[in-house]
Amino acid sequence: MLDFVLVAAAWMLDRQVKTYDASGNLLPDDGEYQRKGAETVYVFGEFMRDNGMLCDGVTVERTREFQLRMSELTEEGQAFARAHLDKWMKSLDRKGTSAAVDSSGLERRLRGFRQRASAKPS
Repeated sequence: MLDFVLVAAAWMLDRQVKTYDASGNLLPDDGEYQRKGAETVYVFGEFMRDNGMLCDGVTVERTREFQLRMSELTEEGQAFARAHLDKWMKSLDRKGTSAAVDSSGLERRLRGFRQRASAKPS
C-alpha cells in the first residue's frame, strides 16, 4: 500500500492567506483560517480514534505536529477516509469560517457507510 500523510495540523497552521476588501486593499490576516483548518484536522483525528478507526498505538493530540498517515488507519478507516474525508471538508468550506467545526457531518456519513457495508452480501 502506498503510504502518505492524510491530514496534518502544520499544513493548515502554516498556510498563508491573503484577503482583500471590496476596494482591493489587503486586509490583515487574523489567523482564523489557519485555526479553523487545524481544528478540522483535530476533529477528524478524534472522530477516527473515537470510532475505532485508528490502528493500535496511534495517538491524537492537539499539537502543531499532529498528523495522520494512511497506514495509521484501520482497513475500515482507510475506506471511510477515501470515501468521505474530502466530502466532509468541502461541506465545512461551504459553511464558511463562522461555523463551528464539529464531527456531526462525519457521524452522519459513518452511519450510512456502516449500513451500506453491513448490507453487502458476504
